[in-house]
Amino acid sequence: MNIALYGGSFDPPHLGHIQVVDKALESLDIDKVIIVPAFVNPFKKGTHAPASLRLKWLRAIFADRKGVEVSDIEVSQNRAVPSVETVEKLAKAYEKIYFIIGADNLSSLRRWHQFERLDELVTWVIATRDEIMIDERYIQLSVRYPISSSELRETLEHQHLPAEVADEIQIFYEKNKEKNAR
Repeated sequence: MNIALYGGSFDPPHLGHIQVVDKALESLDIDKVIIVPAFVNPFKKGTHAPASLRLKWLRAIFADRKGVEVSDIEVSQNRAVPSVETVEKLAKAYEKIYFIIGADNLSSLRRWHQFERLDELVTWVIATRDEIMIDERYIQLSVRYPISSSELRETLEHQHLPAEVADEIQIFYEKNKEKNAR
Protein backbone atom coordinates (compact mmCIF):
# COMPACT_ATOMS: atom_id res chain seq x y z
CA MET A 1 0.00 0.00 0.00
CA ASN A 2 1.28 3.46 -0.96
CA ILE A 3 0.50 6.57 1.02
CA ALA A 4 1.16 10.28 0.88
CA LEU A 5 2.02 11.87 4.19
CA TYR A 6 0.98 15.50 4.52
CA GLY A 7 2.20 17.12 7.71
CA GLY A 8 2.07 20.66 8.95
CA SER A 9 0.86 23.03 11.58
CA PHE A 10 -2.51 23.66 9.89
CA ASP A 11 -2.83 26.78 12.05
CA PRO A 12 -5.52 27.23 10.74
CA PRO A 13 -6.43 24.68 8.09
CA HIS A 14 -7.71 26.36 4.91
CA LEU A 15 -8.96 25.62 1.41
CA GLY A 16 -5.39 25.50 0.07
CA HIS A 17 -4.70 22.48 2.29
CA ILE A 18 -7.77 20.74 0.88
CA GLN A 19 -6.58 21.53 -2.64
CA VAL A 20 -3.20 19.87 -1.88
CA VAL A 21 -4.94 16.72 -0.60
CA ASP A 22 -7.28 16.57 -3.60
CA LYS A 23 -4.40 17.06 -6.05
CA ALA A 24 -2.36 14.34 -4.33
CA LEU A 25 -5.23 11.85 -4.51
CA GLU A 26 -5.75 12.70 -8.16
CA SER A 27 -2.14 12.62 -9.36
CA LEU A 28 -0.07 10.30 -7.15
CA ASP A 29 -0.03 6.49 -7.17
CA ILE A 30 -1.41 6.23 -3.63
CA ASP A 31 -4.10 4.45 -1.68
CA LYS A 32 -4.61 7.31 0.76
CA VAL A 33 -3.33 10.60 2.13
CA ILE A 34 -2.49 10.65 5.82
CA ILE A 35 -2.70 14.15 7.25
CA VAL A 36 -0.46 14.63 10.27
CA PRO A 37 -0.87 17.85 12.20
CA ALA A 38 2.23 18.66 14.23
CA PHE A 39 1.99 19.15 17.97
CA VAL A 40 4.40 21.99 17.28
CA ASN A 41 6.64 22.51 14.26
CA PRO A 42 10.26 21.87 15.36
CA PHE A 43 11.25 25.15 13.62
CA LYS A 44 8.65 27.26 15.45
CA LYS A 45 8.32 28.37 19.06
CA GLY A 46 4.67 27.44 19.32
CA THR A 47 1.26 27.50 17.68
CA HIS A 48 -1.70 29.84 17.85
CA ALA A 49 -4.35 27.14 18.16
CA PRO A 50 -3.72 24.15 20.44
CA ALA A 51 -2.88 20.86 18.74
CA SER A 52 -6.07 19.17 19.95
CA LEU A 53 -8.20 21.86 18.33
CA ARG A 54 -6.31 21.76 15.01
CA LEU A 55 -6.68 17.97 15.02
CA LYS A 56 -10.43 18.30 15.68
CA TRP A 57 -10.83 20.80 12.83
CA LEU A 58 -8.95 18.57 10.38
CA ARG A 59 -11.02 15.54 11.36
CA ALA A 60 -14.22 17.52 10.77
CA ILE A 61 -12.98 18.81 7.39
CA PHE A 62 -11.94 15.39 6.08
CA ALA A 63 -14.52 13.20 7.88
CA ASP A 64 -16.40 12.28 4.71
CA ARG A 65 -13.42 12.27 2.34
CA LYS A 66 -12.62 8.90 0.80
CA GLY A 67 -8.91 8.12 0.80
CA VAL A 68 -8.03 10.55 3.58
CA GLU A 69 -7.01 9.80 7.16
CA VAL A 70 -6.21 12.38 9.83
CA SER A 71 -3.66 10.96 12.27
CA ASP A 72 -2.80 12.02 15.81
CA ILE A 73 0.57 10.22 15.63
CA GLU A 74 2.43 13.47 16.44
CA VAL A 75 -0.19 15.38 18.43
CA SER A 76 -0.54 12.50 20.90
CA GLN A 77 3.14 12.79 21.82
CA ASN A 78 2.75 16.32 23.22
CA ARG A 79 6.08 17.44 21.79
CA ALA A 80 7.77 18.53 18.60
CA VAL A 81 8.23 15.30 16.65
CA PRO A 82 10.83 15.21 13.88
CA SER A 83 9.30 13.98 10.61
CA VAL A 84 11.84 11.16 10.39
CA GLU A 85 10.33 9.57 13.54
CA THR A 86 6.85 9.61 12.09
CA VAL A 87 8.03 8.25 8.74
CA GLU A 88 10.03 5.44 10.38
CA LYS A 89 6.91 4.31 12.27
CA LEU A 90 4.73 4.42 9.16
CA ALA A 91 7.37 2.77 6.94
CA LYS A 92 6.74 -0.48 8.83
CA ALA A 93 3.15 -0.56 7.54
CA TYR A 94 3.41 0.90 4.04
CA GLU A 95 5.37 0.02 0.90
CA LYS A 96 5.97 3.54 -0.36
CA ILE A 97 5.64 6.90 1.33
CA TYR A 98 5.30 10.12 -0.60
CA PHE A 99 5.99 13.11 1.64
CA ILE A 100 4.15 16.31 0.73
CA ILE A 101 5.55 19.70 1.70
CA GLY A 102 4.93 23.21 0.46
CA ALA A 103 7.59 24.82 -1.72
CA ASP A 104 8.12 27.39 1.06
CA ASN A 105 9.77 24.59 3.10
CA LEU A 106 12.40 23.76 0.46
CA SER A 107 14.93 26.31 1.74
CA SER A 108 15.06 24.64 5.17
CA LEU A 109 14.60 21.01 4.08
CA ARG A 110 18.24 19.96 4.50
CA ARG A 111 18.17 21.28 8.08
CA TRP A 112 15.40 18.86 9.06
CA HIS A 113 16.38 16.37 11.75
CA GLN A 114 18.20 13.40 10.17
CA PHE A 115 17.43 14.70 6.68
CA GLU A 116 19.59 12.07 4.95
CA ARG A 117 17.67 9.25 6.64
CA LEU A 118 14.33 10.87 5.85
CA ASP A 119 15.42 11.40 2.25
CA GLU A 120 16.10 7.64 1.94
CA LEU A 121 12.65 6.74 3.25
CA VAL A 122 10.38 9.01 1.23
CA THR A 123 9.63 10.30 -2.23
CA TRP A 124 9.32 14.07 -1.98
CA VAL A 125 6.27 15.83 -3.38
CA ILE A 126 6.38 19.61 -3.43
CA ALA A 127 3.20 21.68 -3.57
CA THR A 128 3.74 24.89 -5.52
CA ARG A 129 3.75 28.09 -3.52
CA ASP A 130 4.14 31.66 -4.70
CA GLU A 131 6.70 31.58 -7.52
CA ILE A 132 9.24 29.35 -5.74
CA MET A 133 11.26 27.24 -8.18
CA ILE A 134 11.07 23.48 -7.62
CA ASP A 135 14.00 21.27 -8.60
CA GLU A 136 13.25 18.55 -11.18
CA ARG A 137 14.26 15.79 -8.75
CA TYR A 138 11.02 16.38 -6.84
CA ILE A 139 7.48 15.52 -7.88
CA GLN A 140 5.59 18.76 -8.26
CA LEU A 141 1.95 19.24 -7.23
CA SER A 142 0.58 22.28 -9.02
CA VAL A 143 -1.59 24.02 -6.49
CA ARG A 144 -2.59 27.64 -6.79
CA TYR A 145 -4.09 28.94 -3.62
CA PRO A 146 -3.54 32.61 -2.82
CA ILE A 147 -3.24 32.54 0.98
CA SER A 148 -1.15 31.00 3.76
CA SER A 149 -2.17 30.14 7.31
CA SER A 150 -0.16 33.07 8.69
CA GLU A 151 -1.90 35.52 6.32
CA LEU A 152 -5.24 33.97 7.20
CA ARG A 153 -4.66 34.46 10.93
CA GLU A 154 -4.30 38.17 10.18
CA THR A 155 -7.17 38.65 7.73
CA LEU A 156 -9.58 35.90 8.88
CA GLU A 157 -11.18 35.94 5.44
CA HIS A 158 -14.07 33.53 5.82
CA GLN A 159 -14.11 32.49 2.14
CA HIS A 160 -10.70 30.78 2.56
CA LEU A 161 -11.89 28.56 5.42
CA PRO A 162 -13.45 25.10 5.02
CA ALA A 163 -17.21 25.37 5.51
CA GLU A 164 -17.30 22.56 8.10
CA VAL A 165 -15.30 24.61 10.60
CA ALA A 166 -15.19 28.16 9.17
CA ASP A 167 -17.23 29.83 11.92
CA GLU A 168 -15.38 28.00 14.71
CA ILE A 169 -11.97 28.90 13.26
CA GLN A 170 -12.92 32.54 12.76
CA ILE A 171 -14.25 32.88 16.32
CA PHE A 172 -11.16 31.20 17.79
CA TYR A 173 -8.64 33.41 16.00
CA GLU A 174 -10.65 36.60 16.59
CA LYS A 175 -10.63 35.86 20.33
CA ASN A 176 -6.93 35.04 20.15
CA LYS A 177 -6.17 38.31 18.35
CA GLU A 178 -7.87 40.22 21.17
CA LYS A 179 -5.82 38.36 23.81
CA ASN A 180 -2.57 39.04 21.96
CA ALA A 181 -3.43 42.74 21.52
CA ARG A 182 -3.71 43.31 25.27
